[in-house]
Amino acid sequence: MRENIKYMLENWFKWDRKSLFYFFVRVPALVFQPIVTAYIPKAMIDCITKGVSTERLIAVIGGLSLLLTLTIWLDPFMNELILGGARIVRMRYAVAAFEKNLRTDYVNIENLEMREKQKRAEVFYNGRWSGGANFIARLNQFFVAVVGVIASSVLIYKINIFMILLIIATCGAQFCIQRALTKKQHENLNKRSGPKTKFDYFYKLSKDGTAAKDIELYKLSDFFVKALADSLCKIEKIYAKYTHTCVAFDGVTALLNAVREAIAYIYLAYLTTKGELGVSDFIFYFGIITGFSSWVLSLGYSVNQIERDCNECKAYREYIESEDTAEQGDKLTEKSVDGIEFENVSFKYPSANEPTLKNINLKFKNGEKIAVVGENGAGKTTLIKLLCGLYSPTDGKILLNGKDTAEITKTSYFELFSAIFQDYYFLPMTIKQNITASIKCNEEKFALALKQADMYDKVYSLPNGADTLMDRNVYKDAVDFSGGEKQKLLLAKAIYKDAPILILDEPTAALDPIAENELYLKYSELTNGKLSFFISHRLSSTRFCDRILFVSNGEITEEGTHDELMAKKGAYYKMFQIQSYYYREQGVAVNE
Repeated sequence: MRENIKYMLENWFKWDRKSLFYFFVRVPALVFQPIVTAYIPKAMIDCITKGVSTERLIAVIGGLSLLLTLTIWLDPFMNELILGGARIVRMRYAVAAFEKNLRTDYVNIENLEMREKQKRAEVFYNGRWSGGANFIARLNQFFVAVVGVIASSVLIYKINIFMILLIIATCGAQFCIQRALTKKQHENLNKRSGPKTKFDYFYKLSKDGTAAKDIELYKLSDFFVKALADSLCKIEKIYAKYTHTCVAFDGVTALLNAVREAIAYIYLAYLTTKGELGVSDFIFYFGIITGFSSWVLSLGYSVNQIERDCNECKAYREYIESEDTAEQGDKLTEKSVDGIEFENVSFKYPSANEPTLKNINLKFKNGEKIAVVGENGAGKTTLIKLLCGLYSPTDGKILLNGKDTAEITKTSYFELFSAIFQDYYFLPMTIKQNITASIKCNEEKFALALKQADMYDKVYSLPNGADTLMDRNVYKDAVDFSGGEKQKLLLAKAIYKDAPILILDEPTAALDPIAENELYLKYSELTNGKLSFFISHRLSSTRFCDRILFVSNGEITEEGTHDELMAKKGAYYKMFQIQSYYYREQGVAVNE
């Protein structure tokens, strides 16, 4: 708890130091309010009892009222300034989490446990009353309560010290109840993270245009509603249990309040009837005792809330400070690739029982065109993700020009690759920004990339040319290209980056065999002199490659040129024969 308080204080001072002034001005303003409020009727009765002049009475009451008005005015004013600073701090935490989401190791994005951690971390900054923003206000409340308790104790001590002990005892019991409630709340947040992640996933998918076709055509709406309802039901059961606990705790708290105030009222009335207290003192001290109880309760409540904020901060830090390997190692000084070698490489997903890839030994040299083929689920994409650094080997190592890639920073290693995956995305930016992946670009190089991809005329036939926005989910006037045109834009993107290694991981799976074959030939023509990898389950599209790797059950079971593998009459030959009839029907050349 102490470390998290220190962490939040350091960030507060660093991001919003000026709110420190508002913080301390609000403390006396809030402490004086109940004391002055309790003292005004006492002062009025005393003045009337002593028979002071009307002018004197007005002056006394007017002065006290002015002081009360000042404190009442300062409180919300300072509070709003503190909350304004809290919003700044909360947004800083949100930005830090956003940057973490973008820069974290790719394996963390696919890891369910890490995604749940990310969802739990959101609680700290996602909302006005989240721990990231709430901490400053709660700390202010704590300081106000401490000063209020001390000031009230000094006044009540004159009556009876046992009254202070009674108030502390009953308020202490309420503090323990509130602490137990806070612990329950923290437990519920942890229980909620799993079903909440599922709920968010299905809810987001229900609004996704790419999923809408399947939902409509296959009548999956009932399934989605049930999935949402099941997740929501689990969440509501957790909340319902917590609500029942709150009701029980509130009942006990109300009883303790009633007992405390009744005893205080009876005791003060007893002193008044004995003549030890005047009527004005009775009113004043009852107000002070009530205020003292509020301060003690506020003190306990703020401690519990600060503890809750610390728990949220702990979950946030567990995610934000989790170790990433992207910047570990040496930066590459030049973008040259002589060769890449897989040396006894195996890979197992965190939640899997068996490795997806087993003991892979491969060597690739610059200029080669490599085809990676096999049935779906054989491990082709996993092999490629290992190659381009998105995954790290569970066993073995991958060497770049003889150096272990584990010793190279991921960010500089990524610069070696132009990768196009099956599940590609165009961001809600202009065509130019999507292709160049930057705000500023080399115009000549950009134009050449469009021409080589046969998209120059199409792009510049649009009203805004290359500055036309993409993604109609975000912009109403965005352009919507056909599937083939999108593939050509991806080709332009790869050409513009001009990386020494090209990876095509079934990006043309949605195209017909003729269109896929033509596009692959185009890629082959434009990538001479580069190390290129073509992944496809359609074998006719990879015949132009120098070497073909056939992946089956996580192993390279066959390797060679198309002619060599056909001569072997193994798994590759059998798959090709099955597919060849379909290709002939579509008019694709399938010379064996």
